Amino acid sequence: MSTTTARTHPALIALTALLALMASVFGLGPAMGSAAAATTAALPPKPAFQMPFACGTKWDLDTYDSEHNPALDIVAEGNPGSDGRPVYASAPGTVSAVYVNNGSGNTIQISHGNGWFTAYYHLQEAPDAFVRKGQWVDGGTRIGSVGKSGTNSHDWAHLHYEQRYRATGDFTDENDRVPVHFNGVQYTGVGKSWTSVASNNCSTRQPYACPAGNVCFYSGADGTGTVCQTDSDNPGINCGLRKSYFNNGTPQEGYDHAYVGFAEGGSQCLHYGAAEGQGNFPSGGRTIKSVRWGGECP
Repeated sequence: MSTTTARTHPALIALTALLALMASVFGLGPAMGSAAAATTAALPPKPAFQMPFACGTKWDLDTYDSEHNPALDIVAEGNPGSDGRPVYASAPGTVSAVYVNNGSGNTIQISHGNGWFTAYYHLQEAPDAFVRKGQWVDGGTRIGSVGKSGTNSHDWAHLHYEQRYRATGDFTDENDRVPVHFNGVQYTGVGKSWTSVASNNCSTRQPYACPAGNVCFYSGADGTGTVCQTDSDNPGINCGLRKSYFNNGTPQEGYDHAYVGFAEGGSQCLHYGAAEGQGNFPSGGRTIKSVRWGGECP
């Protein structure tokens, strides 16, 4: 939840809805963010946004009051406990911002091209725990977990989610939000709620195209899956033995410690772990020539 309002009494919700209807009739409705957000008819086609959750899982969605709508607060079906549930990207795109805000807590924004963005609030982990700014993601990329960070979460675990439009720039705010669509269905309106909505975020993962000049580690042996988070060299751990990709597609198998050789001479050791940025290893302008696996870095 992105506002400081508490949960609204049903009678107040009904009154708010009535006022909104009267305002729309007389053309006095409040602006829903930017001028671009006021109408979606003139905007470029939306990406095929899906729910930011695993395929087939079910969720409850709420818009709450006029200050919160068209954003959604989302919890697991029946909310048996949503804290820690994985959050994925709603569509392919590039992470445009990862930051901590007093109200929204651990926050991520993703740019999906043509001015379209999504925003994810109150994540459990630090916003760069799974992804980094500038990283390419798709529907199979985990970006975080449902949490309750930030004062506006009111200390209950949920995902505050927004779809936004801004024609220029790589950073958006709540003035840019527009009605949310999942799988082509619109979920918007003051005081609305939807229960047991199934996620259709079922895209098949493709091998990750590691950016040139980086070594990237992934949990799947085929170079797909979530970014592996372990600092162990034990092949018995699920994400210890895997395949890495460097310079856009050259595969190497190994464990957690990589000695990267450069065409310009010299090498550098990467001890894979969360503190090193999920294994994305910038070459500093040098060309990565080879990757050799070994034990602990000296």
